Amino acid sequence: MPPSLQAFLILFVVGATLRLSGLLGKPHAERLGLFVFSFTLPATILISLDRVTFASTAWKLPLAACLISLPLVLASWPLARALHLTRPTQGGFLLAIGCINSVYFAYPVALATFGDEGLAQAILFDLGQTALTLTLLYMLAVWHGTGAPSARSALRRLLVSPPFWALTIMLALKTAALHLPDWLHAVLTPVHLMTTPLASLVLGLSISFTAVPRTWRLTCLGVAMRMLGGLLLGWLAAWLLNLTGLERAVVILIAAMPSAVTAVIFATETGLDEDLVASIVALSICLGVALLPWLPSLATALLG
Repeated sequence: MPPSLQAFLILFVVGATLRLSGLLGKPHAERLGLFVFSFTLPATILISLDRVTFASTAWKLPLAACLISLPLVLASWPLARALHLTRPTQGGFLLAIGCINSVYFAYPVALATFGDEGLAQAILFDLGQTALTLTLLYMLAVWHGTGAPSARSALRRLLVSPPFWALTIMLALKTAALHLPDWLHAVLTPVHLMTTPLASLVLGLSISFTAVPRTWRLTCLGVAMRMLGGLLLGWLAAWLLNLTGLERAVVILIAAMPSAVTAVIFATETGLDEDLVASIVALSICLGVALLPWLPSLATALLG
């Protein structure tokens, strides 16, 4: 396992230990996650995309995200109804399955496994995933939930999002064949390098198994749908879009990533079954971390 993945694993264990010991809790994970989202992640987007030349097939990456998450949710919907779940539980089940953990899991893994170019591909994939999360998945949560947030808050989330503006600025620069000034690149690089270690800590601090004993059957089903179902749809999307090499490897790997911490935030805000969502997120993250030692070999096979 590459040293960068070893460091990711160690920091995750540190964060999980601090959470499970009670020394740090959910509020600390939320504050640290907000710092990553608002400061270090925008720097990562700017730095990672600045020196990358987009291939003519770059548009396929965000489309692949939609071809994975949307069919997965649609396939899970009749299953959730057949299980006769309450409306908030059904919504939480679908939300946790549809949300891919990009920022705190896929980005560090892509960077450690494929380098800067792989991270750039992961960011392009996340462009489609984020658009889907903040529109259809958020509206799905609102429709199933007992809370009453404004449906327009999803659009507001997007428009005030620092990563959104970082991506918009970088795409505009790329379109104009421009690059970041050298002085700005030098300033942002140390901030960018903080993203992976802080994301590892956020993941560890987000772990909570409190509700797993009560929801374990539905939790295991949700994890299987998110990761195994995502993997199968990742293969299918790569085949449909005729992806090869690095693009194919990134799409398939990210498709099988754990459920996103964002799902817990949405579940809390909209009144879904937060216990179930948190259990799916926690168990899928732990499974993803357990699989880290095999990712380099899998990545090599996917590149072939």
